[in-house]
Amino acid sequence: MKLQWIAWRLILEIRRDRRTLAMFFLVPLVVMTLIYYALQGDEKASLGLVTRGVARLWDYPISAVLAESEDLELVELSLPDEEADPVKIEAFIKDALAKGEVQGVLLMDARLLEERFGGERGDLHLYLEGSRPTATAAILSGVASAMDDLAEQLPIVVDNTCSAQCAESINNKALNLNKHYLYGDEDYRSIDYFLPAFPPLLVFFFTFIITIITFQRERARGTLARLIIAPFSFFQVILGYGLGFFAFFTLQSAIVLGYVLLLLRIPLTGWQITQLGFLTLLLMLVAMVMGLFCSFLAKNEFQAIQFIPLVILPQIFLSDMIWRVETFPVFFRLLAFSFPLTYANRAARGLVLKGEALWINWPDLLALVGFLGLFLLGMLLFVRSRQAV
Repeated sequence: MKLQWIAWRLILEIRRDRRTLAMFFLVPLVVMTLIYYALQGDEKASLGLVTRGVARLWDYPISAVLAESEDLELVELSLPDEEADPVKIEAFIKDALAKGEVQGVLLMDARLLEERFGGERGDLHLYLEGSRPTATAAILSGVASAMDDLAEQLPIVVDNTCSAQCAESINNKALNLNKHYLYGDEDYRSIDYFLPAFPPLLVFFFTFIITIITFQRERARGTLARLIIAPFSFFQVILGYGLGFFAFFTLQSAIVLGYVLLLLRIPLTGWQITQLGFLTLLLMLVAMVMGLFCSFLAKNEFQAIQFIPLVILPQIFLSDMIWRVETFPVFFRLLAFSFPLTYANRAARGLVLKGEALWINWPDLLALVGFLGLFLLGMLLFVRSRQAV
């Protein structure tokens, strides 16, 4: 009988709390819906095809074979047809890769047939962006299949004195594929792609959780109210708590960042590590202010905990950590860019994988600073509205 009374009391308390009911029944559906629709677009690797000279005769057949691959998307490049300078062609290809127009470019130049006629294997050149192992693997697989088909179609020059047995054996060698990586190399591991996103994710995750729960506990105990009644302004109180949190979260960030750097096989300079540390601290401040803001919206610790899956889970799946934002439908692409973790992940990968200076990704840094100011302003307006009431 006592057990039934306790259970019934809990059921009635939860039923009166609309936020708790939403957390039980609505939030899981919202999160699953976001993930489902965001992943409706199949992630395909973008590949460009450049042919020059006589090799253009095989432009259509090779394109048809590449288009059959479910993992590849052929992209037309705006390289002028009359451009024949190898240096300019290579510069154009690398520029297209760096800008993200394509993730790979297959180059078939005019010397291909000359090499085949000369008894050589013949060279194809594959330029790879290289920072996404899954895209690189898809491109390599698709190009390998296309190479086999192309080798069968290339003409064979046979001398009149050559016997039938000789003709069957003349230059049926497989084509040679020369791979050129813009970032990374053949030893680049899949884990190396995900590791740069670990410090932002872990720091954001733990900073948000600890901040929202600790600050809500201070409110429940009445400590915050007593501080505000005392001769302290609201911003002095918030700044004091922020400094206290900052000391512990900075140490936490250093530990996480140091451990990830030990796991990375990509060599980093001291300046790159410093920039990565700065990015991690900036995201930590954003997470801390978000935690403080959400703690003001919660009436108790249980409601504060409810914000955790609502804030964290969508960012894990939609922040370009696992799947490319470019593959999302338009609505979810816009939603992804409303998350601070999206900008932090892009900046971290650009810094670690591409060797880009942090200032090159200044729009991402500016977005993080914007989030910081936005939540500070929201917190101020919320507290003033409560005081007015």
